This record gives sequence, C-alpha cells and structure tokens, in this order.
Amino acid sequence: MEKIMEFRNTLAVPIHKLSIDSLVHEVCLCPEYFADIYRLTYDAKQTVSWRAIWVCEKLSEIHPDWFIPLYDEIIQRLIDCTHDGSKRLLLSILYNTPITAPLSVNLLNYCLDYMLSPHESIGVQALSIRMAYLLCRKEPELLQELQLILENTEPGLYSTGVRTTIRNILKKIHATKKRE
Repeated sequence: MEKIMEFRNTLAVPIHKLSIDSLVHEVCLCPEYFADIYRLTYDAKQTVSWRAIWVCEKLSEIHPDWFIPLYDEIIQRLIDCTHDGSKRLLLSILYNTPITAPLSVNLLNYCLDYMLSPHESIGVQALSIRMAYLLCRKEPELLQELQLILENTEPGLYSTGVRTTIRNILKKIHATKKRE
C-alpha cells in the first residue's frame, strides 16, 4: 500500500517527461509495481489518472504483453472515456498491445467512428486510423472497406497530421494488396 501512495504523490504534482520515464524505469525494474500504477489509472483525481495512463502507455512500448489480460478492459475504458489526453494514451496502449482474437468489433467501430471526427483531437484521429488498419489487416474485406473510407475523405478538412496518416496507411494497404 505504501508504494501506491508514493506513486500517487508523484503523479499528483506537476510532472514532466523525465518524471514519467523515472516511474517507467522503476516499474520495469520491479514488475510487481505494475498493478499499483495500473490501479492509479482509475484514480478519482483526473490528473493522477491521466498521468498514470501516460506511464502505462510508456510501459506498453516496453512490455506490451503486460496489457494483454487488460485488452478488453482498456477497450471499454476507451469507449467510455471523455478526457482527450486519456483517449489518445489508451489508444496508444491498445496499438502497442498484440491484437487478441477474435477481432474486437467494439474497438474497430470506435476507430471507424472517431478516425475522421472533427470533434476529436489530431492524436485521437491519427491513432484511430492506425489502429483501424491493424485491426482490418486481420480481415481482407475490412481492409478493402477501410481503403474506400480513406480514399473518399476530403483531405482539405483535416490537419496535416491526419492527412499524413491517411496517406501512409493507404500506402500500407496498397503494399499489402501487392503482396497478396
């Protein structure tokens, strides 16, 4: 219990990337602390929760397998999430985590609904496009559908980051089709 309070106190004050990296390093050295950090992603104080999700996002880059048992839970959290920064980080965790079988229809629907939504941040839009591509690669018919959606977007309506993501994913789709 004392470690979770130490983590919470660290996350409750203004923080920077170096602090996050330090927490990530500590959890990597002592994997038993992962449960405490993950528990803090549910903290009532939004800044603590968001920062704990940030730590988990960095951990998902190093230890994606830690998040496999949490995959469905994280999808549900993403669907229910209203905090823009947390949405982006939850999407990033899912992107880093190996896709479970069967394909998550809820996650795919989320990505398709929000990847081109003007109400979402550039980060959420771009990650939704990339995540949709990963999911659709598992089903060729879905990949064709994603291609049609992306080819029929009006590029002028989107930021440079979203346009670049669309262009890169379309290149990947075309390369995938050539290999088949």
